[in-house]
Amino acid sequence: MTGKTGWPGFAAKVERRMPMLFMIWLILSVLGPHRDLYKIFFHGIVTPAILILLISGRAHIKWRDPLLLLAMILAAYSSITTFIVGQGPIGGHIRAFRWGVETFFCLQAYSLWLPSVLNRPSWWGRYFMLLALLGAAGGFLLFATGMVSGRLSGLGALHNPIQASSILLIYLAIGHFLVFIHQPSSDKSAICLLIFSSIAVTLFVLMSQSRAPIFAMAVFLFYLGCWSLINNSLLKSGLVLLGGAGLVIGVLAWVYSLDHYHDLMLIRGSSYRFEVWKGYLLSLRDSWIFGFGAGTDPAQLDVAKEYWVKTRTPILHAHNIWLGTLVKNGIIGLGLLLAIAGLPLKSVFTGPTTRRERIGLMMILLLVFLLTLTGEHTLISSVKAIWLFGWLPLLFVWSLAHKSGCRLKNTSGENLPVTSKEI
Repeated sequence: MTGKTGWPGFAAKVERRMPMLFMIWLILSVLGPHRDLYKIFFHGIVTPAILILLISGRAHIKWRDPLLLLAMILAAYSSITTFIVGQGPIGGHIRAFRWGVETFFCLQAYSLWLPSVLNRPSWWGRYFMLLALLGAAGGFLLFATGMVSGRLSGLGALHNPIQASSILLIYLAIGHFLVFIHQPSSDKSAICLLIFSSIAVTLFVLMSQSRAPIFAMAVFLFYLGCWSLINNSLLKSGLVLLGGAGLVIGVLAWVYSLDHYHDLMLIRGSSYRFEVWKGYLLSLRDSWIFGFGAGTDPAQLDVAKEYWVKTRTPILHAHNIWLGTLVKNGIIGLGLLLAIAGLPLKSVFTGPTTRRERIGLMMILLLVFLLTLTGEHTLISSVKAIWLFGWLPLLFVWSLAHKSGCRLKNTSGENLPVTSKEI
């Protein structure tokens, strides 16, 4: 293969470089000097690479994969129906059509990237934890130099406090799973990386003052603490947990004072979430089945607009991925989204994963649910943060459950029993 020249040889080189493109794209998502650099890289480098592999036949995409099929159907449905049921300027619907096209390339990219991640779980797991640590450190640096004030944010895709916290939590969870759950390691360097990245991400999330990620982080830390106490020395784990908690609390007290931090968490109230949700629910009586179209601006929804104006509520997106999908794509779109979420969940229990893996994968899915419950509004978008804390973990869990099935088969193809050592 290496001796080929011309188009076949070039396509083969592109195929070999795909894991490196994933590595670069991820590092740009947490350390990109400009907030759109990771988007530009995907459009300018990753998308052409995917097109080359598709045209050359070297993509090796499993087009009949149920989750991939459902995701592409939702993207196509969202892109096309916006022209039929949508309201407002045509430009919004053209943009929504582009979102569906970009989502297609997102799905192809992860289909090409994730097999390489699962083939080298230890290396990629460390990389994900390192990304979480570096992303948090970048935010601390911006805060210390006065480049950001108030709620903490970071570089690259981490420019929004809520989305930044969500991305770093998912990176940390995937990294921990790959290194300590999927391929258990007792390497001291990996343990140190986990400790430092966990403390850094915890502090970052708390300083972002984003309440949904803070709750999700608390759930993950409880899981991480239980895992640590079960798998390591009780005394050693307890000291690390107490030391980490003391460090985080100490920094918060030094930066804010705990009373002031408490006031900051309460001052925003519900951030208009309940009023926004009620306005959308009122508008749904006009279009339950097909929704209002992915490209319809919320300001075009008469019922919602009347309610929001009356209650002096800012016109915002749905801040709930389930409600947002229902509003944009109707019951049909919501049904597709439920199926997309349900398939990875089902695969966790039906695939031949170990008990420890099932618990770890369930934790990742729970994080996705918690992080999209009050923040995002759709999975069908251009290159945005939802690709990193929505599509990535969903497709990761799906791919891992199927990869585990391959790992537990012998050369004859017969399923091997799961031993107690694997649990």
